[in-house]
Amino acid sequence: MHEKELEHAVISGLLAGGASQDAYEVLATLPEEAFSSRYFRNVYKEIKKQALASSLIDPFFIADALGEKGDLANLLELSKTPIWTANLKGYASKVYSYYRVREVIQLISKYQNDITTANNHEQAEEFIHQFATQIGQLTIGSQNLLPVHLNTLLEGYVDVLERRNKGEDAVGMIKSGIEALDDKIGGFNPTDLVFIGGRPGMGKTELALTMTEGMTRDGGGALFFSMEMSNQQITERLVAGSAQLPISTLRHSGRLDDEGWGRLSSALGHLMDRDIHIIDASNLTIEQICAISENHKRKYPNLKGIFVDYLGLIKKPKAERNDLAIAKISASLKGLAKRLHTPTIALSQLSRDVDKRPINQRRPVSADLRDSGSLEQDADLILFTYREAVYNPNSPAKNYAEIIIDKFRHGETGTIYQEFKNGHYLPADQITASEVSKMQQQSQQSDKRRRYAEKAF
Repeated sequence: MHEKELEHAVISGLLAGGASQDAYEVLATLPEEAFSSRYFRNVYKEIKKQALASSLIDPFFIADALGEKGDLANLLELSKTPIWTANLKGYASKVYSYYRVREVIQLISKYQNDITTANNHEQAEEFIHQFATQIGQLTIGSQNLLPVHLNTLLEGYVDVLERRNKGEDAVGMIKSGIEALDDKIGGFNPTDLVFIGGRPGMGKTELALTMTEGMTRDGGGALFFSMEMSNQQITERLVAGSAQLPISTLRHSGRLDDEGWGRLSSALGHLMDRDIHIIDASNLTIEQICAISENHKRKYPNLKGIFVDYLGLIKKPKAERNDLAIAKISASLKGLAKRLHTPTIALSQLSRDVDKRPINQRRPVSADLRDSGSLEQDADLILFTYREAVYNPNSPAKNYAEIIIDKFRHGETGTIYQEFKNGHYLPADQITASEVSKMQQQSQQSDKRRRYAEKAF
């Protein structure tokens, strides 16, 4: 292929493939100067700015940013050539190779003149040293990561702010599908590492599946590592959640009435074409999880979330201490989120010590995460699930589940509430649920003070 054809293939592959893992690898290693075509160079610069700022590559936004130079029709035509995505990194490597040849030729021409016209021998030696240094930098290859100038990031961020100001606040953010949670945190950042913690029976897996359903509602994809349940069990839970039916109803024949069958039929229709993939395997290593995720992202660039259920079932790497093994897993998950620009959500069991505390003090905190030091450090967001009904079935708050935002790197912590019905999370009035929960906690505090007073006598 000719030099211009290769540049055409790279731009076409980026526009057609979107903000994929391969795209980010190309953007991190291929300089703008590598394009001999000024048009392709300008387009590439906007692609890079957009991808880094908002985790998407959109021909319409690029054309808008370039103005008259954008040529939307041409960009749309370029984006319709998905064949170039198959070997995007190979084409980019060739573009860099041509760029290197051009640069070497220019350097030879420049320094040949400088050396032959030098005023003295020492100056000629200095020119030779400069020539050797610059040639060496070019011959290292295209694998070195390129630093991104702050101006590029600021320009992209201004574009994001402008779109948010127009009401396009979802740009760059990935919604969980739980409206109250998204209102609170604004959605997940593409590189977020999220931990969901809770004691058994609190609804961790159900919360993850609710997010899976929400992320894939508008065409996004999800990858679910089910290391505890079989893929059939996960499928059953997804269907039950979508139909808002108890799992027990699906497991016993003869319990479905006409309304139930209608709900089930609708749920199956909603889920049938969802881009949800489930890995049913136990004892996976963190390296296997990362490798599977990276391959999946290349094949399905629209991946919006990676779920790992759960942290304690990942095969621990060899380490002197358990906390060091957990630290490696945590750091690897954070690295995965950053490399793939895909939120990674890992579930975690909490220490049994939670259940040993007084009944009114069992809402979890970060210290309840097993080997919590590295988890707290690496996490961008830590969520805990808590249901009062697990400890107090007669509680006025028994119908609600709390999603406790214990750590949020980008904003305030707090609690949001969901109705927990038939084993599923459903929207709830936040004010009403909050008042009921506060009344319950105040009642528990009053009971505690009364018992202490009785003991005093």
